Amino acid sequence: MSIIESIRNYLLTCPYLKELSDVNVDFLPDDPTTYSIEQTPTEPIIKTYLDGSSDRQFTFVFACRMFYSDERMNNITNSGFFENFQDWLYDNSENDILPQLDEGMTAERIEAISSGYLYDISGDLCNARYQIQCRLLYTKGGSI
Repeated sequence: MSIIESIRNYLLTCPYLKELSDVNVDFLPDDPTTYSIEQTPTEPIIKTYLDGSSDRQFTFVFACRMFYSDERMNNITNSGFFENFQDWLYDNSENDILPQLDEGMTAERIEAISSGYLYDISGDLCNARYQIQCRLLYTKGGSI
């Protein structure tokens, strides 16, 4: 299983995602209450050890399409989702509730590396793309 698939399966357990929602990969439909994981460029290897093992990172954006309007409470609710999501990642990492990776790799931490933010508003001003930048820290065994 790929790392992005492991992260997708993990995020599907988040209690803050709307019921019956789906998490896409590299695709965010125009419909509100849709989600996507999008890998972002980064140096994957943080540190390499003499035995060939390494500390690594997988960075990604978790994007959401949400209802948007000039109604203050709606937009506060949208921002609140990301506060809850960020806390969920932190609490899970502290309690070793992490994505399951393939043999030879061990998840160490999953975390938000930015706050959630408004990224784009639709032309009709009815929905918006919000996103948060995250990363999975993991170890990968060596071949020596």
